[in-house]
Amino acid sequence: MKPSTILLYTETARPPISTTLDLLAETAERSGLRLVGTGEEASGDRPETTVGVVLGGDGTILRGLDLFMERGIPSFGINVGHLGYLASAEPEEIGTVIPRVAGGDFTIDRLPVLIGRLPDGTAVRALNDICVNRSLSGGILHLEIASGDESIARIAGDGLVVSTPVGSTAYALSAGGPILDPRLPAILTVPICAHHLAIRPIVFPPESVLSVKAGWIRGDGPVVSADGRPVCTLDQGERVVVELSEGQCPVIRFKPGNEFYERLGRKFGWGERG
Repeated sequence: MKPSTILLYTETARPPISTTLDLLAETAERSGLRLVGTGEEASGDRPETTVGVVLGGDGTILRGLDLFMERGIPSFGINVGHLGYLASAEPEEIGTVIPRVAGGDFTIDRLPVLIGRLPDGTAVRALNDICVNRSLSGGILHLEIASGDESIARIAGDGLVVSTPVGSTAYALSAGGPILDPRLPAILTVPICAHHLAIRPIVFPPESVLSVKAGWIRGDGPVVSADGRPVCTLDQGERVVVELSEGQCPVIRFKPGNEFYERLGRKFGWGERG
């Protein structure tokens, strides 16, 4: 695949520094690529000749990857935020990676995606995680976790993270979960501040259909969020059902130098000598 057009996604709330945007535009032009905003693409643009690029930190990259996945376009992030773990390049690498895009010199990782089905029948999508969290004015949560018809556990605590392997390095990791290689077909659940010490993270097979049911509620009910975006509040007895989507998110990577374990070491210090 040799693209002819790059669609740019960024967010006006925290725009990238102008020098990064100028460098991207200049390098794209020198490389023979047409750079346009996501709202400017012409009707003649075809998904098979188009890639997306996201300028931002991990939150912006998540939203941009989701947008391009919806359009069937492979994309990648350039980190102009803090950590930028999801990014495939840093600003100083623009002069290298954009010519590689023009020449088709990249690989595409197809990352698993979660689908959450809410009580009202709507569905939400998440690349990192779908979470059930205690509200600010609510008491301790009582959640019942099931896989299909089989009850798994009852949890008293602050909530639950249901994560993809990619999301295992995000909220799930901060909550005490393990790191999963993104090539693993799996779903990870991590309890948040569980009151029972025997409650621990569990890794489920990819065909699992998990449900998280709200038990007794004091105050406001738990908040369900998808990749950090609140999507609904559960009443007592309501549940959210989570499973892996049949579709995947195509993310452009530049190898060597952007493999999973290399990013762990570069971003998190994983494997460095103590």
